[in-house]
Amino acid sequence: MTMDLTLLKTQRKSFRTSFTVCAKKIDDELLKEAPELTQLSILKSQISDKFARLETCQAEITNLILKTEDAEQAYEEDFLSAEKYRDKYIELCSQIEQLYLKDSSTKDFSERRKFKLPKIELKKFDGDAKNYLTFWSQFRKIHEDSSTPNEDKFQYLLQAVVPK
Repeated sequence: MTMDLTLLKTQRKSFRTSFTVCAKKIDDELLKEAPELTQLSILKSQISDKFARLETCQAEITNLILKTEDAEQAYEEDFLSAEKYRDKYIELCSQIEQLYLKDSSTKDFSERRKFKLPKIELKKFDGDAKNYLTFWSQFRKIHEDSSTPNEDKFQYLLQAVVPK
């Protein structure tokens, strides 16, 4: 049984080394001014695989430790050591996820308008029915724009109406 435990701990050491190397690559990529999302995606897949193998090995070691005498102290030390790797894995995955979310929101904003529009003078509406269609065709874009607050829309309306 101690031979099995020694072999598993040797195997776990290799898994931890591999995990740490991959985690370092992710940290380096995240520290760049403009991290490459494709590379981060690849590294995330790699670290997920490495962590899964590490967890499997860790579970086997835990089972063997619990079967031995004096299990409490050895289990606690082993558990705390394993938790550091779990925490690091969760931290890295969260950072990558935040970067994806940040990038997608930036992409949505930049896809909306990639050009600068000229300022348009709104047609003034004087209350005459024959001028309403030309006024409404312009003001409608402001009215239906969900990104413009209602207060601003009302101010545009006040500016576009001619008092009698």
